[in-house]
Amino acid sequence: MAENRAQPRHRKDDLSLDGLSFLLADVQDNLGNFLTAFLTLQHWPSNRIGVAIAAGGLGAVLARFVGGWTLDIVARRRLMLALCCVVTCASVGVMAWLPLFYPILLAHFIAGGAGALFTPILAAISQHTAGAKGYIARMGRNESFNHLGNASSGLLMSILGKMMGPVAPLWGVGGLAAVSLLLVGGFSSQVDEPPEHSGKSVSAHETLRAVFTLLSEPRLTVFLATYLLFNMANGAVVPLMIERYAFLHLGNPATVPATCIVVAQITMVPVAYLVGKKAPHWPRKPLFVLALALQPVRDSLVVLSAGWPALIVIQILDGLSSGIILVLFYAILADIAVKSGRRNLLIGLGLALGTVGALLSNLASGMLTSSYGFSMTFVALGVAGVIVAGLFALGMPETHSISSD
Repeated sequence: MAENRAQPRHRKDDLSLDGLSFLLADVQDNLGNFLTAFLTLQHWPSNRIGVAIAAGGLGAVLARFVGGWTLDIVARRRLMLALCCVVTCASVGVMAWLPLFYPILLAHFIAGGAGALFTPILAAISQHTAGAKGYIARMGRNESFNHLGNASSGLLMSILGKMMGPVAPLWGVGGLAAVSLLLVGGFSSQVDEPPEHSGKSVSAHETLRAVFTLLSEPRLTVFLATYLLFNMANGAVVPLMIERYAFLHLGNPATVPATCIVVAQITMVPVAYLVGKKAPHWPRKPLFVLALALQPVRDSLVVLSAGWPALIVIQILDGLSSGIILVLFYAILADIAVKSGRRNLLIGLGLALGTVGALLSNLASGMLTSSYGFSMTFVALGVAGVIVAGLFALGMPETHSISSD
């Protein structure tokens, strides 16, 4: 009887995970892109746009590290999700109503922190409901629904942008966060059951000691360095493409973010699902190196052409690269954390470092673009991408033993 009662709970939780991964896609991933387009039409200079986008990244860094640590010791996952939805809604409203420098900085800082917590919270719920054996497949499914949500909402935001102007996607993001509250209420009480290591390493001192102990693992050090540097090379590419398109007056600026989103996300849907399903049977390293190597190829194409055919190819390559990396990120950290019981802490730390990389990418790219132009900035990002792929290929051992499955 207990097993029969558990099945409806699992189905209920799976549906909520699918729905939230779908609805929260734009909230997590594309708010910065829509804000870039909006601020460009408000005649903000490149350096101010870079600072505004970086404010959201800074909020995300703080939220992800603290959130990962909290999720290892606190079980109120539904409450955390609900609060993030409410805060996101309110912050986006401020950005849409008050496109002034300091209100935008503060609101995007808060929205960035709230949006950044969705990913580690959903990962913690997935780990808790799917178990160790089903975790990576569940994360691949989360990513597939996330990318499908990005593509669908990208089309919707494109229509809204054409009809109502570039502020409409911001309101759309806030609306998606509000609707997501309904799905948060759909989770069973199982998702709030205490984690295995509840109550351990609560103090800041113990948390830092746990982090330094984990970082003594060479594989983790190389992987986190790679992920940080990859995001430094990759984080500013799409915002800069959007900004360049608007700056050169090549068409409706509201269309470009949506097009970038839709093409990349449609590509990611099958890639993420397939990688999640096959992760137990495939080595991690060769596929991850391939994904990293695609980034400098994208930058080369950006330099060669600003037209639509190149834009489509660039975003297909982005979908292939990101679809692989976003799933294997969780798989590699799960391999490394298997004996430590600190998976959520590692996920939070990794996501925080990735956000730091994207933050630095936007800041540096804004300054480079203001001084040297778009083409030189994309060349610099491409060279950085080559270095990152080489670092991982030479310094990272394989973390997954297929024979053990």
